Amino acid sequence: MQHTDTYLMGNSQSYVIRPIHISDRERIIALFDHLSPESRYLRFAHAISKLPDAFLEDILHLDYAKEMALVAVLQAVTAQDDIIGIARYVTPPDTLICEFSISVADQYASHGIGTQLMLDLIARAKDNGLQKMIGYVLGTNPKMLGLVSELGFEIADIDDDPDFKMVSLTL
Repeated sequence: MQHTDTYLMGNSQSYVIRPIHISDRERIIALFDHLSPESRYLRFAHAISKLPDAFLEDILHLDYAKEMALVAVLQAVTAQDDIIGIARYVTPPDTLICEFSISVADQYASHGIGTQLMLDLIARAKDNGLQKMIGYVLGTNPKMLGLVSELGFEIADIDDDPDFKMVSLTL
């Protein structure tokens, strides 16, 4: 199922959402490099200055039976279409529950890209027969908590970790 839809942002730019390709390596690094230190912290829950190689390899070499990664690609007039967002889920063995993560470039935040990435990711998870999507969001990340709340996720405290909220959506 290789469909791509084009979405418009308010500034007359457009982007497509598609599955990640192995050739996206440099564009994923560029997306990370353009995240502010605060955005990196909110995404990875600790300060990091370089995208870990293991993470990069993991996201580029997916087992599509258990994982999905979608990218939002800016439709640019330049030769290089920049990746401006990424959403991913992974499914632990022998479960029908997946865990999501998402990042959107700072300069494109608040343009609906995160919402659209999540809607597409949720649809893919449903198509793959998964029953629940969960995520762990820092309590100090009101934008993400607002996004998942708008998408119908339940937000709960985690007993042994006061820094994070567990968010969950029945698919």
